[in-house]
Amino acid sequence: MAVAFLSQQVNLVGREKTFTFVNDSVSQEKIYAAIGTDWLTDKVLPNIRGEVQKRGEMVAQGVTEQVNDQKEKVTESVTTKIKNYFSGITDSILHPGENNCECQSQSSSD
Repeated sequence: MAVAFLSQQVNLVGREKTFTFVNDSVSQEKIYAAIGTDWLTDKVLPNIRGEVQKRGEMVAQGVTEQVNDQKEKVTESVTTKIKNYFSGITDSILHPGENNCECQSQSSSD
């Protein structure tokens, strides 16, 4: 058994350099990964965050404008309908017997 163990020592000595090389390569990869992570954190992420914030503000402003436009349109529409309704009622009071109430003509045609 001692002879078998000692005969394998020659093979292990050559492999030791290979294991050391692999271990050094893994350590070097960790260093490169740390450098890459630091570069991303320092250089890339601030630019991305700034763009995201700018575009987010632009989108929020656009949405706010669209909502305000829709509010104005609804308000105008409701105001016009109310005005037409009361105008029709006033006309029907001032001119009884004539079918000039817009609300009646719309309901009878529906």
